[in-house]
Amino acid sequence: MPGPTHEQTLNVALGEVLGGLRRSWRTRAEQTGNVLQGGGRPDILVEDASNWPVVIEAERANHASAEQDAIARLGKVVASTGRRIETAIALVYPDELTYLDGEPLREAINRAGVFEYALYTRRIGEPPERLPEQGWVRGGIRDLAMLVHRAATPGPRVEALATEFENGIERASDAFTGQHAYGSELGAEIAAVLGQEEDKEGQTRRMAMTVIANALIFHESLAEAGFQVVDTPGGPKRSVRSVASFRTAGAFAPDDLCDEWTRILKINYWPIFWTAKEMLGKMPVATANAVLNWLWTTARALVAGGVTQSRDLTGIVFQKLIADRKFLATYYTRPEAAALLAALALPADRAPGGADWGDGDTLARLQVGDFACGTGTLLSAAYQRLSLLHEMHGGDPRVLHGPMMKHGLVGLDVVNIAVHLTAAMLAGSHPDTPFDGECLLTMPYGRQDDQTIAVGSLDLLADSVQSSFIDTAAAVTSGGREPEEVRDLVSRVGHGKFDLVIMNPPFTRPTNHEAGHANVPIPAYAAFESSHEEQEAMSAKVKMLTQGAPSNDYAGLASHFVELSRRKVRRGGTMAFVLPLSAMSGGSWDGVRQMWREAYTDIIVVTIAGESERESSFSAETDIGECLVIARRGEESVQRRGTFVVLRNQVKSTIEAELLANEIHRIRASGELAELEGNTGLTRIGIQNASGASDLGVACSARIPQTGPWPLVGIRDGDIAQSALHLTQGRLIDQRTGTVTALTIVPIARVAKVGPVHRLIGSPTDTARGAFRVVELRGDSVPTYPVLWAHDTRRERFLEVAPDSEGKSWEGTNSAVRIWSSATRAHYNCELRFNSQSLIVGMTEHPCIGGRAWPTVIFENRDHEYAFALWCNSTLGLLLHWWSSNKTQSGRGTTTVTGIPNIPTLDTRVLTAEQHAAAEAAFEAMRERRFLPFDQVDEDPARAELDRRLLVDVLGLPESLCVENGPIDLLRRKLAREPQIHGGKKSRVVFTEAKDPQGNVVLGERSEHRNDR
Repeated sequence: MPGPTHEQTLNVALGEVLGGLRRSWRTRAEQTGNVLQGGGRPDILVEDASNWPVVIEAERANHASAEQDAIARLGKVVASTGRRIETAIALVYPDELTYLDGEPLREAINRAGVFEYALYTRRIGEPPERLPEQGWVRGGIRDLAMLVHRAATPGPRVEALATEFENGIERASDAFTGQHAYGSELGAEIAAVLGQEEDKEGQTRRMAMTVIANALIFHESLAEAGFQVVDTPGGPKRSVRSVASFRTAGAFAPDDLCDEWTRILKINYWPIFWTAKEMLGKMPVATANAVLNWLWTTARALVAGGVTQSRDLTGIVFQKLIADRKFLATYYTRPEAAALLAALALPADRAPGGADWGDGDTLARLQVGDFACGTGTLLSAAYQRLSLLHEMHGGDPRVLHGPMMKHGLVGLDVVNIAVHLTAAMLAGSHPDTPFDGECLLTMPYGRQDDQTIAVGSLDLLADSVQSSFIDTAAAVTSGGREPEEVRDLVSRVGHGKFDLVIMNPPFTRPTNHEAGHANVPIPAYAAFESSHEEQEAMSAKVKMLTQGAPSNDYAGLASHFVELSRRKVRRGGTMAFVLPLSAMSGGSWDGVRQMWREAYTDIIVVTIAGESERESSFSAETDIGECLVIARRGEESVQRRGTFVVLRNQVKSTIEAELLANEIHRIRASGELAELEGNTGLTRIGIQNASGASDLGVACSARIPQTGPWPLVGIRDGDIAQSALHLTQGRLIDQRTGTVTALTIVPIARVAKVGPVHRLIGSPTDTARGAFRVVELRGDSVPTYPVLWAHDTRRERFLEVAPDSEGKSWEGTNSAVRIWSSATRAHYNCELRFNSQSLIVGMTEHPCIGGRAWPTVIFENRDHEYAFALWCNSTLGLLLHWWSSNKTQSGRGTTTVTGIPNIPTLDTRVLTAEQHAAAEAAFEAMRERRFLPFDQVDEDPARAELDRRLLVDVLGLPESLCVENGPIDLLRRKLAREPQIHGGKKSRVVFTEAKDPQGNVVLGERSEHRNDR
């Protein structure tokens, strides 16, 4: 029998196969001579068009040696290019290749699925970063190729270039301002080209500099690629001149540069060059030179750094500069999150529409859209993945580029410059490949010149748009478009035509409760300084367009964009969204969730168990928890299951994002995914590796609830999720032994009614609303209509709370008696803060009207209130409230008057009279006990005593449930460690007692630091 294949033979074959997967790669394997400066020959060297080399050091059955060799290559310089090696891959060959050679070896490499490898990234002054941190990634040749592709743009280098870009933008903006101060005529003209108004902070000017810099970078991309233009109609073609050729003796010729941009515009690239040319053309020569010198210095450094092949960079900076961000809520999707969402929406084993990834003719007919494209990050991520998978299956992405740009990629936004940047990112994928038009359009917004009202992309909710909309859209898009061209584009954005809609839509809700919006009537429609009348008109138009739809204004604009996606996606097509976490649990989102449940399949929901809203989001610079939702339009009326993924932390890199997405797809297809309804824990997920050491989160398959919230979001401990689900079904599970204790659990609506919403009760202002004017109680007055209106955490440490307000009935109204009929002793906390408050249900000594924070819960038999209050304030009551509540904000679990009836609770109707008497006795015994906030449930002796009195004394359950380290104690400790409960709080409440001069005991509390989180 011949001996094993020599490693050099394996390396050459692997290099050949890798080189065949991407046309832009140059691979060198086992090359003779010194490949590296100072000597050295990598096993395999892959050089991308970005000129950032990637080394692969491969071994047969020797992991340690592969790692040692890979690390040794970091920091070395490629002799032929002078480029430093920033990333290296340690790889171990599978045994199945051991005795193969020639074509059989290359065929086996193509089908092998068990390469083991790890990526090392160079860090200055620190040990290299390893991915995964432990163990080895396992994947096939295309998985390896995807890793090489991502490794060619290492994160530290991109961050350094982003900083350089931002600094250059600042310097150019300062140079402009040095000659034209804020308020100057030229400043206003430049802002008008952008469709903005000048701002004192200089955002608009920085945006202008970003657009010009982006045009310079793209210009240089075209010049490098040999892009052809003509000087006169019908004249000979020539290559685009480089940007540097327009600079002599340190001075630019801005008019000549603009003329070159005009020649480019005659072929295409309007969104990229028109705005930049218009702004540069308005500047005096001295100003243009001052700006161009700084911007070209910056652009040249970025081009040298490979940014012409890494279009994400300008998007990162652009988001920091975009004006009107708060009102438009166009928070930038982090590149890592964009890569994860795109990879989940476009699995490597299935192209959209069931096509083969190598089938260019079918892929060229796909439509992928983002109707609030912002910086173009999501649309670009989807196109990049689609193009890369096509190439790795034998296709030519350059052939695909033209039809995808003209017909396939649809980007719409109300901000002209967002469309500019999206165009640059998409066209920059293949700058040397001309295309005949693109599906990118600025959408009219607000009151138009013809007095019609436009609502941006949401106008496309209509089955057909009015001709006036076509004319307006043609006018507001950069450079103007012919109405017939816009009409053709809009016709392509028709209902039921899209294979993928991928979006991070505006979240803003049309209320004035958001911070910073106190003086804005309807913030969702308040961008571009629209008037109150315009805001109302836009709101009314959206309501008309969405009449009968599951979306609604209470859920906010994001729900309307989901509805727009529903209308645009074809059967079998996919919607992929970044949404507020309230989409999973908010009552206003019930209709949208029902739509997903009834008409969509392959549902994937991804959330993050972060300690704060920012750590639980997929967007940059946002303070709201978010989720990813991927759903494929399928058959209706089928019982759905969904895949729920909870990550421990935000994804660190685009490489990790793609590896994670691959693992999610793998476990869904392999049958390894745990079911939430079981009792075996959830499936731990990470980067697929042999040791299982990587732990990025948990995942499971779960039935989509028929109604109510989808509660499996942001939960770090899967055991608690299963405990909560089983408890909603009346089964108290001992997680250690599997022992089941039966309880009768029903929705609150089955045992009691919830009182009126606070708007019907009254208002603390002078505005006549509801039955009462609500005023604060003072002194020892005895109110006629006592009200428990708001929160005061320190006085809510006991089971019994006192009213804080009273209702003064308005003159001329007779609704006071009707509202008073809802008064009761039990009040439900609908604005619960787990990390500061101690009660879910507060009992008043006498019947009281429930207020904004404390709606009443009305029992037909008031004796049932005691058992209800004990249950809701117990660990099990906390578990069910936490499971069912809206957890959008970290450390909070909110609900509404309409949501309270759906929360599961103990069925007090099945308790005997003796049990109700025992509940009252337990309540009286606990009346004067102080309770710590819920995030300290694990160290609260009062909560432990309440649990024991309820479960043992009232319900008659075994004492063993409540012993130290027993099932309930374990639940308390697990709950206290959940980020959604503690919200990252680093302090604890400590109760104090002292005596005043008269000898009376004075109760107090203080806060002290804790170091166990």
